[in-house]
Amino acid sequence: MSSPRPTSPQPPSDARRATPWRALAAALVIAGLAACGPSVSPSPSPTVPPATPSPAASVDPQAVYGKVAAQVEQLRDLRPKADVTPVLIDEATLRANLTAEFDRDNPAELVHANEATLTTLGLLAPGTSLREAYLDLQSGQVIGYYSPDRDQLFIVSASGGIGPTQRLTYAHEFTHQLQDQNFDLDKLGLDATDQGDRALARLALIEGDAVATQTGWMQANLTPQELGQVLADASDPVALAALQRAPAVLRATALFPYTDGYALVNRLLAEGGLGAVNAAFARPPDSTEQILHPDKYLAAEAPETVGLPKNLASSVGASWRLTATDTLGELLLRTWLTESGVSPTTAATAAAGWAGDRLALVSGPHGEVAVALVTRWDTPVDADEFAHAAGPAIAHVIGTARVVSSPGGSSVVVAIAPRESILADLLRALGQ
Repeated sequence: MSSPRPTSPQPPSDARRATPWRALAAALVIAGLAACGPSVSPSPSPTVPPATPSPAASVDPQAVYGKVAAQVEQLRDLRPKADVTPVLIDEATLRANLTAEFDRDNPAELVHANEATLTTLGLLAPGTSLREAYLDLQSGQVIGYYSPDRDQLFIVSASGGIGPTQRLTYAHEFTHQLQDQNFDLDKLGLDATDQGDRALARLALIEGDAVATQTGWMQANLTPQELGQVLADASDPVALAALQRAPAVLRATALFPYTDGYALVNRLLAEGGLGAVNAAFARPPDSTEQILHPDKYLAAEAPETVGLPKNLASSVGASWRLTATDTLGELLLRTWLTESGVSPTTAATAAAGWAGDRLALVSGPHGEVAVALVTRWDTPVDADEFAHAAGPAIAHVIGTARVVSSPGGSSVVVAIAPRESILADLLRALGQ
């Protein structure tokens, strides 16, 4: 899990935060379209040595970390099962680590599939390198991370010293260590390659818990002067520029686990204290809908399973193949509508009745691709709201597209293809 730069000494409802992925797909919520789903952190390449702490540092780092750890243990009421020694690294090492990790875990053909999907949906400008966009955003935002896979914890410090921002970062990352050692984060299935929406929802629980804990630690243990330093560190214009440059889909999915996950955890704390948060790791959320609408998580309103025809690709053409499938979920559907020109209020309303969906990317000769999206909605009214919002949205996609719904029905199909003949075959395969 990563610790992104804080933006304020107040609870970070709008904090600039980066999503920790082993694979790019995690934060994109299109895990099956790019690689192997989300990781709980980008762990460093063993070939890149960590930065050496500055000789100017006059404090014993382990004493500082030990004090923060003891405070977090008391605050979170969990105990570590094993020691993990924090290591300071500099920004250059962070970028090198992120690059090595990305290239190791994201085969080029799967990254290209993800680029094709996002470009076809209109969420990525043609020609954009998703790899470079991801690395630019991550290297500008991440200031610490914990790797459950390797039992490693890293803090980024340009000076090599441990200031209030590094202590706050450690409070966040040590919370991830406690989560992993007490609840086994591997059991959450974050690596499922075709369950991006579920993975992002579960990441929101993990990060929301860590944000709530770091916020409590910050309020109890930092002086006003130290809070001012945290705020100053967060005002780095380079980091702000990296966030603004990032494609909107990356920004939305990067912020979501920290902001909306924090809101969910606060709701759990209000209703059942730390026991309710601990219980959530045994019954983790299954959709971003449950994060956006905590009542649906508390009511155990599970997403509907949506299937796709097995012969979808071959129905388009003998040389066509199914490249990947995934679930977009409420958050990404809302982002798609908003980025297609629908007002944020209309997009949120149109996506709010989501019950389930399934997306397929099919690839043909000469680099052609098509996207099929089957959605289910809670009521016919919800389906109509989404269909009406998606109608104008498809005007911005590359190629030709159609939104199909039936009066009184609760399903809406969106199909996008490079030309009309392929679109007709795609819709026919979908039963439209």
